Amino acid sequence: MGNVLSFFDGLKNAITGTGTNRDARTANHYVSRALGQAEIAAAYSASGLMRKIVRIPALDVVREWRDWTGLNAEQAAAVFEQEKRHAIRQKVQQVETLRGMGGGALILGLPGLPETPAPDITGKNGLAYVNVVSRWSLTFEDMQDDARLPGFGEPAMWRVKTKDGQDNLHPSRVIPFRADTTASLAMPSTWTTADAFWGESTVQQVLDAVQDNDSARASFAAILHKARSLRLGVRGLYEMLAAGQDSVISDRLQMITLAESIHNAIVFDAGDDEGKGGETITDAQYSFTGAKDMLNNYAEFVAAISDIPATRLLGRAPEGLNSSGESQQADWNKKIRAHQTLDLGPCLDRLDRYLIPSAIGSMPSSVAYDFAPLDTPDQEKVATRFKTQMEAASTLRDLSAIPDQAFARGLQSLMIEEGYLPELEAALSKLSDDERYGIQPSGGAEGREVIEPSAGASGVGLEAEPLRRAANDAKPRTLYVSRKLLNAAEVLRWANGQGFKTTLPAADMHVTVLYSKAHVDWMKMGEDFGGGELTVSAGGARLIEQFDGGAVVLLFNSSTLSWRHEEMVRNGASHDFPEYQSHVTITYDPGEVDVAQIEPYRGELRFGPEIFEELDEDWKANLKEK
Repeated sequence: MGNVLSFFDGLKNAITGTGTNRDARTANHYVSRALGQAEIAAAYSASGLMRKIVRIPALDVVREWRDWTGLNAEQAAAVFEQEKRHAIRQKVQQVETLRGMGGGALILGLPGLPETPAPDITGKNGLAYVNVVSRWSLTFEDMQDDARLPGFGEPAMWRVKTKDGQDNLHPSRVIPFRADTTASLAMPSTWTTADAFWGESTVQQVLDAVQDNDSARASFAAILHKARSLRLGVRGLYEMLAAGQDSVISDRLQMITLAESIHNAIVFDAGDDEGKGGETITDAQYSFTGAKDMLNNYAEFVAAISDIPATRLLGRAPEGLNSSGESQQADWNKKIRAHQTLDLGPCLDRLDRYLIPSAIGSMPSSVAYDFAPLDTPDQEKVATRFKTQMEAASTLRDLSAIPDQAFARGLQSLMIEEGYLPELEAALSKLSDDERYGIQPSGGAEGREVIEPSAGASGVGLEAEPLRRAANDAKPRTLYVSRKLLNAAEVLRWANGQGFKTTLPAADMHVTVLYSKAHVDWMKMGEDFGGGELTVSAGGARLIEQFDGGAVVLLFNSSTLSWRHEEMVRNGASHDFPEYQSHVTITYDPGEVDVAQIEPYRGELRFGPEIFEELDEDWKANLKEK
């Protein structure tokens, strides 16, 4: 019986070739092969895109560097000088770049012989040097493979290349920056090899995608000269070649191209009257429609494989409706933060145990650091965040749900953590707990006169209790808060130019912040976080309107005034209108002026500090227009 070939997938697959050697998917055999030093170096040097993929993360992890806590100003300056002396920031960037190329290490210059363990503690200037080497400059023979002992999974002894050969170097003097070692965990039989220890480089992980992208762009560049191609058809070409008339053909072609170069026109033999015997010349034009999309797809795939936003890797503007790129940047910042914490942090911890004592002579137990954020919010965002937090803190305080001492501790910690007030932590650390968190005024009772309610007939005791009530339990009353318009003269010049019959005097021009008929405790209204004067920049939304009472006003927007108004309403004040709208009253008698046709004042508005007053029911009668 002969060989029997059985088909289980039917005629359709036989026709389409699915599953046969004509199917492209049958070529997808994944082979594990670690790139060598020369291959990695060639890929890094030859491809600009590959170089960016490796260098961008290395730059961003050190771009803003780190902030120290637990050190006084003098100690922090000493640590900074020590980092500057050894160029720690630059060398960490270099070794992080080597990490992306397969691995690198920092070699520490510590007391003792290189092959002996480094001392646990060093004194001032005990760190002589910090040098960067690549993984190709370090080798090892034995790895600590006993999980019950320290140093498991690391070389028992390093071998470093020198001009005289190789010397031993104890692992305590080497800080390896390893690449991605995840793949080696799935191959336990090879985990003791150098390639498994150092891990898979970023170059190897993105190589296929980068090669495809670079090849696509090179191929596209190679065919650009064919965007317009001249096609010459010579009658009897093969017969002439067979007859050895090569020179005749060359001369004819040369004459055609020469004529084109001289007259910017093609002159050729059109043949006889019937068109026989001459050349046929046609233009072949190539269409590159869709080429941009294809090249962009290759580049986007590279960005996806490298896990770097296209806006950063390719220098591309954010795409999509209303897209600002902030979400991509935020995701990238989170990735860098994770890399700093999980990969870079442990390496720096091994360095800091010698770097800090080398700077200040000891290792404080409370010393710590945190990586500075990559993005620093602008002043407006910082002010908004501060204002929101303080409003929330004020509301929380008024609930009386947290004891004063605990609330003070929490609020101080928030201020220190956010870094709102420089030197706050240093100033508070000099106070006792009673002074820092309690209700006792700074300085204690020493040196102050203690006033007792029963002081006697001198009258001191009679004054003490009323003063205490005034400070702690202010009598509720109506409240009117306003700000005087400081540049009223400029606004009046504009108003006079509009033809108003009368205007308010400059001294009476103001913006109302609050008009509360409800009786409130003024001491609970908080304070303006900006302090002092308030400037509303020129431009923005401005309108002229006439209220029901006849007042003609200039409407403008100010988030500061709106926030302040809302804060006081939350604290118990009233407001008679559905919403707050900041405005300055110009006049109560506009005359014959058509208010709808007036061009609003668009200049800068400057207001003075807040003025607290009780409501004046006859305020309108006191106004005198000029």
